[in-house]
Amino acid sequence: MPRKPLTEEEKSVVREKAALAARRIMDEHGAEKVTIRGIAKEVGMSAMSLYTYFENKADIVTYLQIQAVDELSGELNAAAAAANSAETLVATLGRSYVSFAEEKSGEFNLAFRTEEHGGIMPVAVRDSLKQALRPLHDAVSATVKEARSPEEVDRIVAGIWSGWHGYALLRQAGCVVDQTPIFDAKTAAATFGTERRAMEAVAH
Repeated sequence: MPRKPLTEEEKSVVREKAALAARRIMDEHGAEKVTIRGIAKEVGMSAMSLYTYFENKADIVTYLQIQAVDELSGELNAAAAAANSAETLVATLGRSYVSFAEEKSGEFNLAFRTEEHGGIMPVAVRDSLKQALRPLHDAVSATVKEARSPEEVDRIVAGIWSGWHGYALLRQAGCVVDQTPIFDAKTAAATFGTERRAMEAVAH
């Protein structure tokens, strides 16, 4: 009698078990030791069977990355909910981002890993990051009162995010200790606004 096909929920359970096994191997032995065969052995199935759930190692790493980004998203959403005002929201989000990078460095570094993807972050992970940064996007839109195009708001968000991320990496490397950056939407707007506005500011 043919085996009954797994439901989507059952497939999800297997994928989660495999992902947990991959993360254990990664944490204990390094990402280079993560293999389909090794993961399959951990969860008690054949490598061929595991290929029905993940295409390859990169697919598993992507799955883990999205989990890490979702955790970051939860932290940022919690910070946004706890912020006292719209004016302090960007700074609150920035502190949350940097704290996540310090306190959960494994998840943070995993979220931005590109080694298995040819040096380019997968689209699925980038989409998850975009969603995770939604509180920042909303905060910038609310804080910067001048008329801004959607493209310009995106540039401001990218500027602030670059500041957060770069500062977090500098702290990980021990390059900055007591220096605290300004996570301010208005400052970022002036710095990362359109080229026309930047030229007008120089002219005046």
